[in-house]
Amino acid sequence: MAPSRHYNAGGSAFEVHSPQSTSSITKAPPPSPPTDNPNLFVRIARHIYHPIGFRKGYNFTFWFICCGAMAGFCAARAQYLNIEGVFFESTLLSEKYWYSTVSLYRLGITIHLACVIPAGMLVFFQFIPIIRYKALFLHRLNGYIIILLILTGNAGALIIARHAFGGGVEIQAAVYALAVLTTTSLFLGYYNIKKLQIEQHRKWMIRAWSYLGVIITMRFVMLIAATIINQMGSYWMGVSCKELEFGFINGNNTFAAEMAFRDRYPACIDLSGTLLPDRYIAIQGLENGRVEEVSVGYKLSFGMAAWVSLVLHAVLAEVYLALTSRETERLRMVSYEKQKARGWANPGREGLTADKVDGVPWVPRQTE
Repeated sequence: MAPSRHYNAGGSAFEVHSPQSTSSITKAPPPSPPTDNPNLFVRIARHIYHPIGFRKGYNFTFWFICCGAMAGFCAARAQYLNIEGVFFESTLLSEKYWYSTVSLYRLGITIHLACVIPAGMLVFFQFIPIIRYKALFLHRLNGYIIILLILTGNAGALIIARHAFGGGVEIQAAVYALAVLTTTSLFLGYYNIKKLQIEQHRKWMIRAWSYLGVIITMRFVMLIAATIINQMGSYWMGVSCKELEFGFINGNNTFAAEMAFRDRYPACIDLSGTLLPDRYIAIQGLENGRVEEVSVGYKLSFGMAAWVSLVLHAVLAEVYLALTSRETERLRMVSYEKQKARGWANPGREGLTADKVDGVPWVPRQTE
C-alpha cells in the first residue's frame, strides 16, 4: 500500500502511511520543480510572485487585487485623519454638523478613521506568504495589531451609525451587521490559530477581510445609485432643520446667510421667529440642485449600497473558499502534523471544525 504525500506551508513534504504500515508522519524529500512549459508571461509572473512566497498565480492575483485595493484605498484616505481640514471638506454637510463640535460623534469618527486606515494598510503585508515562512513573529505581531485596530474601529463605527449618511435604520443595521460579521470572523480566526487549526484560521481571516472590503465596493455602488436617484428627481428625504441651517451658515455666521435659510425654509421657524431644530423638512434629490438636494442621493443610496456590497462580498468569499478546497485540505494536513507533534488528543480537529457538529470525524487522507 503506497503512502500519500502532502506538503506543509513551508514547502517540505510529509507522508501519511496506511494503518497496515504506520500512523507516523515522516519527512520526505522536497518536491521536484514543475515540469510544465509556461509561456513568457507566466515565466515573468513567477519571477515576481515566487520570491515573496506565492506558489500559484491565482493566489498572487487575488492578493494583489484585493489587498492592494484595500491598502491603496486606506492610503488615499490617510489625509482624512485631518478631521477639521480634509475630512470636513469632503464630507456631507449633514455629517459635518454632527462632527463639528466636541461630542460623542466627533470622538467616534476620530476613533474609526484612526484605526481602520492603518489597519487597511497593514493587511497588505499580512497575506504575504514569505513573511509567514521567514518572519513568523512579525506576522503574529502584525496580526495582533490589526485585530486590535479593527475591533476599536468597529466601536467607533457603532458610535456614529445613528448619523452616518442620514443615519436611517437600514444604515444602522448595515453598520451593526458589518461590525458583528467582522468581529466574529476575527475572533474565530484567532481561536483557530491558537488551536493550530490553520485551514480554519485561513477561512475566517479571508471572510473577515472580505467583509471589511465592503467599504470599497459600496463607494462605487453608492456613486452610481446617487447619480441615478438625483437624475430621476422623484426621491425625497426628511432632513432636520438644524442640519439645514448649518448647511446655509457653514462657518459663515452672517445675517445674510441666516436670512437666506429662513427664506428658503420658513417651516423651520415658528411664529416667534425661533428655529425649530428638531423639525424635519422633505428635501428632493436633484442632480443640479442645492447642496442639501444633491446630498439626498448619497444619503438614500448609502444603506442600499452597503447591503448590496455585503451580499456580494460574502458570496464571493464563499465561492473562493469552495474553489480552493485543495488548499484547505493541504493546510488541514499541516494542522494535523503540528497538533500531533504537540501531543494533542484530536490532531487535525482541535479547532472549530465541521466534523465536531456532523458527527463524522476527520481522518488523514490515505491512498491504497
